[in-house]
Amino acid sequence: MYYNCFMAKIENVRDKFKEILDNTFIRNYEDKDVKDNKIKVFSENVHNLKPEKLYRYRKFDSNSIDALYKNLITTSKPCYFNDPFDSLIYVNTAVILNEIKDPRCRRNFSKWLELNPIILNKLSKTNKKLLKALLNEPAYNYKNSIRIAMPKIEAQMKYGILDAVNFLKTYPNIACFSEIPTSPTMWAHYADSHKGFVLEYNFQDYNSPCTFCSTKCNNEHYELLFPVIYSNERFNAKDFISAYWAQKYLCNFSSDIFIPKDDELAIYKILLHKSVDWEYEKEWRIISLCNNMPAIIRKPTGIYLGANMPAGNREFFKDFANKNNIPIYEMHIEHTSKEYIINYK
Repeated sequence: MYYNCFMAKIENVRDKFKEILDNTFIRNYEDKDVKDNKIKVFSENVHNLKPEKLYRYRKFDSNSIDALYKNLITTSKPCYFNDPFDSLIYVNTAVILNEIKDPRCRRNFSKWLELNPIILNKLSKTNKKLLKALLNEPAYNYKNSIRIAMPKIEAQMKYGILDAVNFLKTYPNIACFSEIPTSPTMWAHYADSHKGFVLEYNFQDYNSPCTFCSTKCNNEHYELLFPVIYSNERFNAKDFISAYWAQKYLCNFSSDIFIPKDDELAIYKILLHKSVDWEYEKEWRIISLCNNMPAIIRKPTGIYLGANMPAGNREFFKDFANKNNIPIYEMHIEHTSKEYIINYK
């Protein structure tokens, strides 16, 4: 009965988070006060959804033990995850191409030019003339010009999408957690077939690893704990691709190019959507987009030893837990139970 109520509460939290995420659009070109207020409200709402405890399944190896001694929570990149669909986007290229064909899209490009006069300064006289003609010619002529250029545009978009996929797989730093320490499947997948261990953390007073970081960047507000959203469809990354594509080609002019983004949270939305096949993991993530990501320092509030952990490793943990005043639990399989469950004592 308690377990069912607990799981219902978990799903309610995910539903609430999905509603918050789906309805939050932070535009980087908005008035600073408006943008800052949106960030503040979003961060507070997400912070209030955190569970009291979260768990990390670990393999017993030198890296995990070294991190344990340092109270360090390590991160990894999606390209190393065991799910090839993790962080994999869906892009409806037809929708984007149709927008490009629409003469009204020139308003967006004109907006970029207003925000980035440096672009015009870098263009040759010939290209300036061509650009001016493209922006001001009648709609029919514009459509014809775009039609002629469409094969090149499509090729660039195809390359741009592949490049964006590689970026999403290799750039973000992610630390993964679960809401439960008793998943037999996760013990098998992430804790060396029950020979590893699980670390328990209390994140109630956690806001962001950026708190003590000397590097201030645009992403410092978003280094939060997020629940993963499970769905049957990959995330539609249209807004992300549009901004990424523009960044990719326009940044060749200068690193100072300002690309208007309709949704600063788009990359987080991508990284927080997974297939329902992984729903049993009850996953939460810390996501960092910082090259100089500050270390996540957190002392465990509990250690759970795998049911198949070798005796020598078991003694190591008992000694470590005793010296560091950390509660320790041993996983066990109840042989008189007819259910496929694992518990701890």
